[in-house]
Amino acid sequence: MRRKASLIPLFLLLLPLLLSGVTLDVDAQTTPTRSVAASVPSLAGIVKRVGGSIYNTTVLLEQETDPHAFSVTPKMIAIADAADLLVLTGHFLWEEELANLTSTPFITFHDANALENYEDFGAAYSPMPGGGTGNDAQGNPHGFWLLPKNAEAVANATRAALTTLNASLSSELTSNFDAFVESIDELQGLIDTVDDQNGFSDMQAVVVAPAEAYVAEAFGITSVAVLQIEELTISSQKLVEVGNAIRNGSIQLIIGSDVAQFEAGGEFAYQLQADYGGVLVWLKTVFFAELDYISMMSYDLGALVSGLEGVPGNATNTGLNIGLIALAGVLGIMVTIESALLIVRAREDT
Repeated sequence: MRRKASLIPLFLLLLPLLLSGVTLDVDAQTTPTRSVAASVPSLAGIVKRVGGSIYNTTVLLEQETDPHAFSVTPKMIAIADAADLLVLTGHFLWEEELANLTSTPFITFHDANALENYEDFGAAYSPMPGGGTGNDAQGNPHGFWLLPKNAEAVANATRAALTTLNASLSSELTSNFDAFVESIDELQGLIDTVDDQNGFSDMQAVVVAPAEAYVAEAFGITSVAVLQIEELTISSQKLVEVGNAIRNGSIQLIIGSDVAQFEAGGEFAYQLQADYGGVLVWLKTVFFAELDYISMMSYDLGALVSGLEGVPGNATNTGLNIGLIALAGVLGIMVTIESALLIVRAREDT
């Protein structure tokens, strides 16, 4: 009961933040004719906040598919051809192939042919946890958009690109972007408040895959090792070192994600906790049905707190996860408001 009661203040903090991202379309019959296509759902969650009701945001990656082992499909090409703009991560090979197969303008992390580049708006890779080799030695390109400052850069690049394509929409796009920045500031305030209560910014973590390191960084958590980078898994010697660090308490968290849970690294994570202890937390990094960045990060914050409170859960079944509870509350409020608007409109028509 004490654990459940401790989640109530977090719920009360999360709900206003999530509500700040709710945008109601007064005219339920209006469907935007313009569209933006984003590589993965979590990236689309940023883009949607900028496009708002002006643009229909679609996702190129098929649900629950490994983005590293994906190939361009005819359906994807059709979506890309119909879009006004492609928003790419710049990390996956299939994105480059898609950009070459369509004439649709695109934005990405770094490409001379892109309409905008995220680094021009302040995006940057963080170091790979535990160091890296090859291209990864230059930083961690996996899920960089999950870090709030990088999410803001992606949103700003999206705003700039869409303004270039249609200057008449500049005012609305800028307003949407400003609202997103405000939501990020509120998210940071929420993280600070919850951190004061739980002290996770003083903790160190081993992450299952590199993308989780950006969520950990957003919460002030230092990632010191990674169990799997694409097809490469951690060495047995390093795995033992990580295990001993968990046992002696210098590493307190094992953080995984929806994509990494069923990979080899995910199996390592379960075994590490069974053999050495630590708190195992499963986050969302790629797939989030609501397509909203702030909601997803709030969900992950709830997952972290639930893990620290000792509430069991995983990436696919988190019934007690406070983030999911908050989202359910938001959806209920949205339904109520939409119903009220329909009633008022019906009365006006009569």
